[in-house]
Amino acid sequence: MKRFLFIIAPLLAAACSQPSATVSGCIENGANAKITLIRQGAVTQLLLDTLRTDARGCFRYKIKQSKQFEPVFVSVSIDSSARASLLVKENDHIVISAKKGDYNYTVEGSEESALLQSLNSRLLESSHRFDSLMALVNAEQARVGNAKIPDKWNRELGDVYVKQYRQAVQFIVKNITSLACLSALNQSLPNGLPVFSRNEDAVYFKMAYDTLKVRYPSSEYIAALRDEYEYRFRQMDLLSKVETASEAGFIDMKLPDVSAQPVALSSLKGNVILLYFWVSTDKSQLMYNNELKALYEKYHPQGLAIYQVAFDTDKTLWAKAIADQELPWINVCDGLGAASPALRTYNVTKFPSAFLINKEGDIVAANLSNQEIEKEISKAIR
Repeated sequence: MKRFLFIIAPLLAAACSQPSATVSGCIENGANAKITLIRQGAVTQLLLDTLRTDARGCFRYKIKQSKQFEPVFVSVSIDSSARASLLVKENDHIVISAKKGDYNYTVEGSEESALLQSLNSRLLESSHRFDSLMALVNAEQARVGNAKIPDKWNRELGDVYVKQYRQAVQFIVKNITSLACLSALNQSLPNGLPVFSRNEDAVYFKMAYDTLKVRYPSSEYIAALRDEYEYRFRQMDLLSKVETASEAGFIDMKLPDVSAQPVALSSLKGNVILLYFWVSTDKSQLMYNNELKALYEKYHPQGLAIYQVAFDTDKTLWAKAIADQELPWINVCDGLGAASPALRTYNVTKFPSAFLINKEGDIVAANLSNQEIEKEISKAIR
């Protein structure tokens, strides 16, 4: 496969010129190739430009900033396939080498972009391993019709996550003065699981903020980092209150069911309530519903009720999933996704998440994994 070469060169100093960096390059056998440059902001993305290479496969683009040149994250792709992630500073001279259609690439001439490339390379390795394991799991489950992930592969999937988490922590500690830390803090594995998913990880966001705000006080990335760590510390405080809520009972909520009728969690008081948070577009969670149905059939006659809250934004697809699986318990969804107040009320930071409420209305277990649910139900149902 042919290789292509990007060159990001600094703008030669000129009187009265704006702070800038020049992006240029030539792609071998890449005549009329589509080059897309996207500025990755703290909250939104901005398309800088879409270019076509000339007959020689070459292009040129100048990145300008009206004031002092702040470091900026930029992705460069060719024909919407191969992509390089850059951390561009004024007067950088960045050289990227890669194969067309391959997300592996090398960087020279920019320490920040090289750090970013090494970080992304490790994540890519973990993602490939994760995808390979999930392919084995899906094939086995299709063969035997079992929704439960075999313990062997469950452990291996966990090992992939733990390894990636440790690598990200080491990267942050070692490169705490680089904005590349922000990419480490925002990594996710292919199933959408954030690498830094625990509330306790707020300390790493705070550590990065305290260091980087000194070097980049006006950067939009630093402002967003402050908002994130403050939010996480608030969530830690809220979780502490939720986990000790047995003295005052559970926190009520009222959300619409598949018929658009509001149903209150408190309407189930007097039962042992499994409060279960999920996303219906996740195939693994759809499969786990089969296990929940078995638990419901076993314990419902003894007083078990399930209040299942979906954080979907497409309520039509959610309602179809409920109908297709013929789920017999209360299913609710407000269609707000991550903006749902219910998510913040119970400090839900990952899916699935489960809480168990006893017949007296006390929260007796929080943040249960799927493997822990039946054990806690059997204890509370007695």
